[in-house]
Amino acid sequence: MSTNTGHDGLAAALFSRNRRAILGLLFGHADEAFYLRQLVRTLGGGVGAIQRELKQLAAAGIIRREVRGKQVYFQADPDCPIFHELKSLMAKTVGVADVLRAALEPLAEQIRIALLYGSVARGEQTRTSDVDLLVVSDVSFADIVAALGPAQQELQREVNPTVYPADEFRSKLAAGHHFLKRVLGQPNVFLIGDKNELAGLAE
Repeated sequence: MSTNTGHDGLAAALFSRNRRAILGLLFGHADEAFYLRQLVRTLGGGVGAIQRELKQLAAAGIIRREVRGKQVYFQADPDCPIFHELKSLMAKTVGVADVLRAALEPLAEQIRIALLYGSVARGEQTRTSDVDLLVVSDVSFADIVAALGPAQQELQREVNPTVYPADEFRSKLAAGHHFLKRVLGQPNVFLIGDKNELAGLAE
């Protein structure tokens, strides 16, 4: 799946960040259903904001809402008149996270946190935007770069990983490191780990 198309930035113009993230996840995994807290953990947004978007998308017939026991699940609605168009649009504009997540999957057991920041996470990327990635892991920088190589080729974009061992990340965070404060103070898209894992590292 390549995102090197003239459609970069199109999703940002059409949809809010939360809606874009929800549609990207649900239409990128159209055969899967997700419950609310799962969506919040994965997307990194606020519960209230995610709930509002889900309610509106379900009311519009774009996604399905289904109660199973005590959980409410959401899924892309294949009966939506523009299902295939949305799926194609999301693949072309929001697919960066999935490509990188798959690339890092073989190392996932050794990675505490992997998140996107910068223009891609803000949904403001252009065709020439680099992809900024923060990784907290004891895996070497060289091994992270090697794992990302095929993804970089597929995306046809420069992927810039910043890698910190867990202990170094924790100490820099405690010291109020400028770079980390800036990165974590802006929108992030979690590839591995979530807000809870990040909070645990900060303790």
